[in-house]
Amino acid sequence: MKVKFIFLLPIFMLTLAACNDSSNDDGKDPENPPTGTGELTDTELTNKWAYRKMQSLYLWNTKVPASPDYTKDPETFFYSILYRYGNVNGDRFSWIEEDTSKKTKALLAEANLGFEYLPRSYAPDDNAKSSSLGLFVLYVYPGSDAEAKGLKRGQVIYQVNKTDITSSNYETILQGVTSLDLSVYNNQGKQVTLKTIQANETKKSPVFISKVIPGTKIGYLAYTGFERGPDENDLDNYEYDIELIESISALNSQGITDFVLDLRYNPGGYLTSAMDLASALVPNRKTSNIFAKEEYNTSFQDSIISKYGKDALNEYFLDKVYGTNLSIPKLSLSKLYVLTSNYTASASELIIHGLKPYMTVYQIGETTVGKDKASMTVKSDNERIKWQLQPIISRLTDANGEGNYINGLVPDSEVSEWAEGYTMQSGWYYYDDDGNKVDIVVPLLSAWIGGLTELGDPSEPLLAEAIAQITGTPRAKKTKSVKSSRAATQVPNIKYKEHLQRIIIDQDKFSKLRKSEESNNE
Repeated sequence: MKVKFIFLLPIFMLTLAACNDSSNDDGKDPENPPTGTGELTDTELTNKWAYRKMQSLYLWNTKVPASPDYTKDPETFFYSILYRYGNVNGDRFSWIEEDTSKKTKALLAEANLGFEYLPRSYAPDDNAKSSSLGLFVLYVYPGSDAEAKGLKRGQVIYQVNKTDITSSNYETILQGVTSLDLSVYNNQGKQVTLKTIQANETKKSPVFISKVIPGTKIGYLAYTGFERGPDENDLDNYEYDIELIESISALNSQGITDFVLDLRYNPGGYLTSAMDLASALVPNRKTSNIFAKEEYNTSFQDSIISKYGKDALNEYFLDKVYGTNLSIPKLSLSKLYVLTSNYTASASELIIHGLKPYMTVYQIGETTVGKDKASMTVKSDNERIKWQLQPIISRLTDANGEGNYINGLVPDSEVSEWAEGYTMQSGWYYYDDDGNKVDIVVPLLSAWIGGLTELGDPSEPLLAEAIAQITGTPRAKKTKSVKSSRAATQVPNIKYKEHLQRIIIDQDKFSKLRKSEESNNE
């Protein structure tokens, strides 16, 4: 069984500027007028609209099937026309969802429970005949009720309101919940039930930690998402971008000489937010220097170049936070240390890759996801079309035109917070695309060795390795323990919130692309 672990943070959905299109959405097929009433069903209308958009915008537009079945439900139809969907050499990241702004169903946004988590298999003890599934707490927001009730990083939620976490409910069990009783394995590996946690209005800033490591001149920033602001529908709100740059300015004012950027739980987000961050970190910044280049499908790209010139395909470093007048500080860094995991994706990977032509970037942790592509949201003004698309439209490279890191960015120092935080036990296996058997180990909770150390703690394995690299003093590594397994080889197929792993094309660029698309359809 092939399983993909996909990063989840943040819990709520990002929604970006929509590509609204009212042309040819009148219920008739403009190319093959139907007989009789002349009306298409809602399903056919939606699918024909989606197909036209994919022919125009999709990076692999020449690979979409010539004669698709328009009678399939929209979700099935969309995935059926993607190029080698799910394959590392094809499209792993395009997606479709219902447009909740048209109120076709209850909003999917979850209550702010005050913590972020990752679904992962574990073995409760040596006698377990199969792996269990739990929600591993990655971090808890300061000031939240979850923090007040004792929830901590590294704890494992195995029940919510007395319901076990399973492969069939792990994606939905916390949706819409405002009050919950959590049964967890605590930070000693013991089962306890916490007092009832209430959702609240705790701020969920992606600037999770910004501080100077005590006794050093090392700045540390844990950044969890390239988000502009708290209101996903307000595209002119740059509150979080401003907070990001102000936090870096504050670190710089304290005379830091080294910088550790923690992106281990950052799935990506806005390209312009990545440009803001990269502009603060790059040495000897010049706004004439290219941060990233974009490549589109041939016809789309030719149209863009024809209307705007080749420079429209480039993204440059900035002196001011995008959309604002706030100046971006200049850090005098000779080297950047970045902490990653196999949940680090998209805009996070672009930071690492896009800065390498200008400075040494030392990566610590695990190999990243491998998303070197960007997407846009495509919506329709037609009320009968209840879906929105998020197709991959662009391939990203660095200033030298180099990219293609589809297998992920490999760390210079490999460190696993799981292997150093838990006793690991071989639990199950799957077969990869080439038919090779891949053995997977899972945390053994009955043999507790500390769990996940708090982020920002100098003893936390990834940060400790960065400090060791900076100071030249070797760190004390925790013992990696792997036990033989009596666990079964079956495991849930965990695919969690894939839509968060993306680079969002900015609305100004988006406007240009929209005009180019319209010219293609004229």
